[in-house]
Amino acid sequence: MRERIRSDLINYQKAHSNKWNQVLHYFAFLFAFLAWIFLFINVYVTICLAVLHYLFSWIGHFYFEGNKPASFKRPWLGFYAGFTWFFMRSFELVTGRRVLPK
Repeated sequence: MRERIRSDLINYQKAHSNKWNQVLHYFAFLFAFLAWIFLFINVYVTICLAVLHYLFSWIGHFYFEGNKPASFKRPWLGFYAGFTWFFMRSFELVTGRRVLPK
């Protein structure tokens, strides 16, 4: 299982190799994370955050990366690999230690 997650993260990073796409995806998943929290507080904020999530992600893919989002073909892979990447990248930013596979 651990090797499968590592493989999925490597493939996720290959599809997001452009620096600006990575920045946009980081904020997109921040919006998605906040949307899950606001789901229990205010559904309108959740909808706005979800729209921002997809807007940032799709701009990154179509404009900067020139490819289609993985969520078009494999939505669960995009969901779990994206969130895993977001939390691991957040850990890297806070601690300064590299944890994502190369």
